[in-house]
Amino acid sequence: MKMKNDCNNPKQIKKILSHGNFVKIEVCEEKGLITVNPKDTDRLLNKNIIDEPSLDPKELILLLLGADPEIPIKETLFMKEAFLLEKETAAEIGLNVESLNFFPHHYGPYSKDLDDNIKELEGNLLDIHFENNKKLIKLTEKGKKVANKLIENIPSDKINNLRYKRIGWDQYGNRGILLRVYRDYPVYASKSKIKDELLGRDG
Repeated sequence: MKMKNDCNNPKQIKKILSHGNFVKIEVCEEKGLITVNPKDTDRLLNKNIIDEPSLDPKELILLLLGADPEIPIKETLFMKEAFLLEKETAAEIGLNVESLNFFPHHYGPYSKDLDDNIKELEGNLLDIHFENNKKLIKLTEKGKKVANKLIENIPSDKINNLRYKRIGWDQYGNRGILLRVYRDYPVYASKSKIKDELLGRDG
């Protein structure tokens, strides 16, 4: 399997879950490229899967926060949790979500789409405040009601699985979830300012 603009360094091969299917990918960390194995691409395209409606970015925000609505979450941690929800957990639990167009940034994967939608919801459905120099996000009372209506339309087993994931991600903390993301998705660490410090100490 060849990748355009072949890497000088050995490629890293791993498996990720895509629409409920495991596929092989190649990661070129130095060029910031991800390539799916052509055979797996053909297999997925030929399945003629009819997707359910996808959750848009605002719905994803409300759903992820609504999975544990009483616990405020640090903004940078929330960004990484949304990344893991889109990249693997949505397929694992059977949710369709629109792409948030994550790209490598200074502190791991970043989505301007997610950031913009958080700002649009602030003050109405989201409460954003600083505590001990940390920017925290939490649903407002109105936000909880809107999130609950969204949750009511999703099977309870999917919500329970998402809640389990959210609690686990929260327990990782910012450092732990960054380690998880950098190790499993190294291309998103390519522009990180703290990759060497983080992976050098724990890798």
